[in-house]
Parts: sequence; structure tokens; C-alpha cells
Amino acid sequence: MSNFKRRNNGNGCATYLGDGRRKPWGAKITIGKDIDGKKIYYFIDVFETELEALVCLENYHKQPYPLYVKEDKYNRIVTFPQKPYPLVPVKDPNKENIERIKKETYTFKQLYEKFQEAKMLTKEEMQLEKKYHIRPKDKPYSRNYCRAMITAFHNSTELYDRVYRDLRASDFTNHIKESKRGPDSQRQMLNLYINLDKFALEEDIIEKGYAQFVTIATNTRKEIKKAMNKVVEKERLFTPEEIDYLWNLKPKSEGRQKESKQEREMFIRDFWLMLLYAGTRADEMLSVYTANVFLDDNYFIGGLKTEAGINRTIPIHPLTKPLFEKYYNPDNEFLFTQPNGNRIDYDYYLYHFKNNFRDLHPEVSNHTAHDARHMLRNKLRQIGIDPVIINSIIGHSNDDIGEDIYSHVSIEEKLQAIKKVNYDNPKNLYIFASNQ
Repeated sequence: MSNFKRRNNGNGCATYLGDGRRKPWGAKITIGKDIDGKKIYYFIDVFETELEALVCLENYHKQPYPLYVKEDKYNRIVTFPQKPYPLVPVKDPNKENIERIKKETYTFKQLYEKFQEAKMLTKEEMQLEKKYHIRPKDKPYSRNYCRAMITAFHNSTELYDRVYRDLRASDFTNHIKESKRGPDSQRQMLNLYINLDKFALEEDIIEKGYAQFVTIATNTRKEIKKAMNKVVEKERLFTPEEIDYLWNLKPKSEGRQKESKQEREMFIRDFWLMLLYAGTRADEMLSVYTANVFLDDNYFIGGLKTEAGINRTIPIHPLTKPLFEKYYNPDNEFLFTQPNGNRIDYDYYLYHFKNNFRDLHPEVSNHTAHDARHMLRNKLRQIGIDPVIINSIIGHSNDDIGEDIYSHVSIEEKLQAIKKVNYDNPKNLYIFASNQ
């Protein structure tokens, strides 16, 4: 039984179409009667909830638009309503590729669904990016960015049934404020609204985007402190003593599966050292193909691999070459591989950092893998390496846009630069020989 007030005669109704459907509610109107006086119905669209169907009917009656009806159904109409609907008879509405809902009446939710279909990764595409770092050319947003927008959409339920072209900056601002979400969630929501505006403008659904005028207030003491801490974390550099600790680190894991835990513990240590002398992002290093590691020539090919992307050559520092040899196995597709043969991804790394490393080695566990990237960049700058060569090794960062001629830097120049990096490690280094 419906929980909503019955609509007036002639204004249509929300009809339940039965169980087992993904969208079981239909927005139904009467477009006329046949020769026997039997009503002839037309479904404007179907929805997941009764409320959505009722909103569709309300929006349609405010701004009617042509309804494309099959010719045989149209020809059966003998009596039209007192105020007839704008009907257009066609042989096959689906074949004509006619969109049932006029763009101007899209609700927030309907626009998001169109945006998700056109711009965001599907679940299968997310899995491909996670595993292989491959993303379709026509999908501009990464897996993590898409996940953030999905979360923002779920945090915007109050906007679902609003006609999108009627929303203004004050509507977005008030919703974000009343949601009482934290600063990160608020930023996610605003990013989603800005992206929806951009898509709506591209599709001529709106004439002006208002999300760009929304500002997020983060002026509480707690939020300011949190933001400041994040800035500090981003710039946290390793000390020479901490790097010495990593080189001389010995496994401390005990208990059941001791050997396996120690292997994971040493993997974290090895991984951080390799990042300290290569400067890649953690996910980039974990995505390196074995076939792209050239030990004899002391370099590997890294960088996020998309269909439209260009990988870069990254020199291998003499100190970390034994570590590359340790994990190199020509029979494996990726340089870093789990015992079951799957690639070690970032989630796997993070799990073992938290469970098999962090508490055992508090001397260095205040760092993140990304700190290693900052460390190498800072060191290369300190020793006076040309910024173009630094970018050729590290890759782009926000403050280096425009120096993309790094692709012409030779591997010999990169090797000469990386060999100058010295974090003042002790002479006796605990580097384990290759065992894989």
C-alpha cells in the first residue's frame, strides 16, 4: 500500500510493477481510451522507489514534453483526455533512440546516473585499474576518485529528487553545511557537484553552473589543526638515522607463521628503501612489470600505465640493485608478487605495513611510503641536480608542470644523477641476496 497521498484524477500515478525488478515503480499516465472505453496507459519511466516515480510525474506536469508512442497504441485511442498529452506516434520508440525524460527535467539523481554511465569507471574497470593500472581513454577519473564521488553521492540523498537545473549555489552550500560531514567529506561532495555541473553544461542540460561559487568553511580549531597536520605529514622527510635503521633492520616477528610474517616485514623494509632511491609513487612501484626491469642496464620502466599514458625510465641506484635482484623473477608478470602469484597491490602493502611492521618498528613508522618520494626529490635538489632531470626521474608534481621536456633526458644522465644520492648510510649494509 502506498505511503503517499493519492494524486488527483488525470495526473497519473505511481504503479508497483512487481517483485524481482531493479526498478519496480512506474510513473504511469492515461493518454486516452479505446473504442470500448478501456484506458490506455503510458509509462514515462521506471524507478527504484515510489517517491521517484511521483517526482517524475510532478516534474512532467510542470514542464510537459513530447511522448513518443508506438503507432499501434496511438491508433487505438478513440477518446483523448480533456487536456491531451503531446503524443508523437512512431514505429519503434527504442529504435528511434528517443530519450524518455527531457533533459531539462533531470533530477539530481538522474543526472548523476547519466554522468556515472558516461564518465565514471564501472566495477569491472575499477578492478582492471587496481590490478593492471589500465583505464579506458574516455574515462577521465581514477578508481579512487570515482569511489570518492560515489561516497559523495550517497551523502547527498536530500538532493536526489530536486530538478538539477533549479539548483543554485545556495542549495549546494546549505546541503553541505546541514550534512554535518567532516572537511574531507565536504570536499568530496563539492568535487562531485562541480563535476556534475561540467557534465550538465557539456550536455546542454543547464546554461550555467553554480557549484563553482560554493565555498566550504573549515574554520573550527579542530579542522584547522587537522589540516595543518596533513601539511606537515606531506613534507615529513626521513632523517639519516632513520634510513640507517632501515638498512640495518632485522625482522622481529614472532609467534605462529613466524617465517611468513618476517618475509612480509622485510618486504616493507625493502620496498621503502627502493622508493627512497627511485622516487616513484608506491602504487607505481608495485605496478612494475618484470619485463620492464633491465638489471644489466640499471634501469626500469615505471609510471602509471594507462592506454593514453607514457611510462618513464627510472634509474636503479647501485645500493638498491641487490633488492631489485631479490624480487626479480622472469617467470612472474610483476616485480612484486604475492605467494599465490597475484600482484602485490597497495591494499596488500598497507595491510602488512599496519599488521607486520608498524608496531614492531616505531623508530620509522611515523612515515608513509610517499615520504620516500619527497625525500629523494629534496635530496636531488640539495645536491644541485637540474630540475628537468629531477622531473625525468620523479615524474610530474603540481609545482613542476611545464617541465615536460624531461622525456628527452637520457638514461645515462639519470644514472649519473642518481649515483650522487647518498643518505650517509653505514658501510656495513644488511642487503639480502636474491632468493627468488
